[in-house]
Amino acid sequence: MIKKLVFPALVLFSFYYNALGQDPNDPINYRGTGWGNLFPSEQLVLNENFMGFDFFHSDSNPASGNSDNVNDPVSGDPIYGFKDDSMYVNFLGSSDQARYIFHQCAFAPEWQTAYAYRDATENTTNVSDGFVEISRTYPASGGNLPMTHGEFILDLRQLSYVEVVEWSHSSCGGNKRGVMLEFSFDDGANWDTLRYQPGQAQFRTGFTKDVNSGIKTDNEFSCEYSAFGMTWEEGIYTDQPLMLRFGECNGQTPRIHDVRVYGVPLNTAAEQINLNKLKVHCYNNIVRISKLADAKIYDLSGKLLLSAENTNYINLNHFQKGVYLVKVQSGNAYGTSKILLN
Repeated sequence: MIKKLVFPALVLFSFYYNALGQDPNDPINYRGTGWGNLFPSEQLVLNENFMGFDFFHSDSNPASGNSDNVNDPVSGDPIYGFKDDSMYVNFLGSSDQARYIFHQCAFAPEWQTAYAYRDATENTTNVSDGFVEISRTYPASGGNLPMTHGEFILDLRQLSYVEVVEWSHSSCGGNKRGVMLEFSFDDGANWDTLRYQPGQAQFRTGFTKDVNSGIKTDNEFSCEYSAFGMTWEEGIYTDQPLMLRFGECNGQTPRIHDVRVYGVPLNTAAEQINLNKLKVHCYNNIVRISKLADAKIYDLSGKLLLSAENTNYINLNHFQKGVYLVKVQSGNAYGTSKILLN
């Protein structure tokens, strides 16, 4: 039996928001951040769309909405629409593995009409037909059995470095598109929110947190329009042991369709060569370093412009546009990177 995990002590994560100029009267825009804006440089190590899973759902009709716990109308015996399960999958090109932990989840591997599209047209780009559906806490009604809080945990602790996570979600019908993504750096003992994305009732109150500053940033993405799948892209940039947890937001029933992870497995040959190399990324004029380090910023003539100690976050918005050199060191680990400020 999977035990319910404890909610958060504050730990922080990197996320970068791509403002798309949303028009509240144009539902086609409410599809999330889109993929590809963060330009991941590490290899794709996980590409899951849940289409290889066995069907497990209380409804056979794709348009029926969420799964449910019900009593058999003849025998009265319980029929459960959600189950607990777990499995390991190899990272691409590696013997290292991710672990999936499902608590009160349902699966439908081939439902094109799983509310990931609108008006019988097509699925949103990057949203697959298959999904894992996560149970919400819901009281019994009409003879049905109550449903309890579910979650899908993605254990990435066999990655030595996680750069970017791309994922997609949809709803079970109506205006029930809320979803929440949390993370843990301490083996699931404590969790903190990475993305909080409520549905229509809390229109435009979604937010994300930054791993280094802890700043909670509101976003303009609405989950109001039920029939569109939505895509999300999270910049993570950490060498800490990472677990992610997908779950409900404000009592909604989320469906996770895709998960893609860019990073470095523990036991790759390349990683053995680069054990002492720090990762340096710059996005929106913010430098992120994969761990706390001393940093120096130079112009291309070699002039030292800025020094910082014991940090993994440097705001360079006050610098002029152009190309700069970043050198970082933490003990025997080091890194050098050219960055472009705009």
